[in-house]
Amino acid sequence: MSTPDAAAVAPPVGAVVHHPWSKTMTTLIRREFWEHRSLWMTPLIVAGLLVLAAIPLHVGNDISAGPDNILGDAHNRLGIFTLVIWAQTVPQYLVMTIVLSFYLMDCLYLERKDRSILFWKSLPVSDATTVISKLFVALVVVPLGVYLTAMAASVLFQMILAVRIAHGSLPNIAVAWDTVAWLKVQGLMLYGLIISMLWYAPLAAFLLLISAWARKNVFLWTTLPPVIAIIMERIAFGTRYTKHLLQYRTWGIWDALGVNPTPPEGVGHGRVVSLADLFDDISMGKAFLNIDLWLGLAVAAVFIFAAIRFRRYRDDT
Repeated sequence: MSTPDAAAVAPPVGAVVHHPWSKTMTTLIRREFWEHRSLWMTPLIVAGLLVLAAIPLHVGNDISAGPDNILGDAHNRLGIFTLVIWAQTVPQYLVMTIVLSFYLMDCLYLERKDRSILFWKSLPVSDATTVISKLFVALVVVPLGVYLTAMAASVLFQMILAVRIAHGSLPNIAVAWDTVAWLKVQGLMLYGLIISMLWYAPLAAFLLLISAWARKNVFLWTTLPPVIAIIMERIAFGTRYTKHLLQYRTWGIWDALGVNPTPPEGVGHGRVVSLADLFDDISMGKAFLNIDLWLGLAVAAVFIFAAIRFRRYRDDT
């Protein structure tokens, strides 16, 4: 049996080698973290500061488990435990929102400003893949990374408190670790994170569109049109539909989760609500049945398509 000649099976000179899409996407994601280091440095810094906050934390040693003390009840201690875990994530997600907003406004505009787009367009990577990779970083990679970072930070925070209790610098009643409650809080936050990815996709896609379209002053083009639209509608028609639409696209999905906005009976009168109970009571399927969530994803797809077209044909030279 004869073997084929090596020259016969070798690819022709100058042929384009096609890499798997997953490998290309991985490379583009690494590019985003290399060019925008705040995407990974900021969450680590914030998490480190929150963990270090457990060292100087002071709780009065006169705390007792008496019936008149709010910490005297096991349910209240569990509620405080879950609220502490949640409170630790608030600064991380707030900072993440700010960082990602500026990233989305800057990522496509910056590559035109510093002319690096000429190099990236010389590579065998489509404009669609590039734009989608940036949206994927903002909506999936960074939020999941912050979620895992916050999870690790909460464990380290509780470990430091446990060590301090063991050495007598904090009273025993200052912490009430509960693995089941901790897992429920993490599940609740993961569910909220997934809903946020889907619900805020149109806003992220809009910022990408402005980044691909604007020649300068991206921040002004992002913020001024909604403000002007609200003012002009109010002056011309006396209505507030634009304002209500923006408010709904910001907070409306949380009303669909079935969470009762009024606190349970007894809360505020010596009782602390537990987020673990919220995990048991929340209606997780209602958010996915909300038609506005899927309409928003359709609008996001239109914005992304427009951003791809602008990146493909825009020439600021």
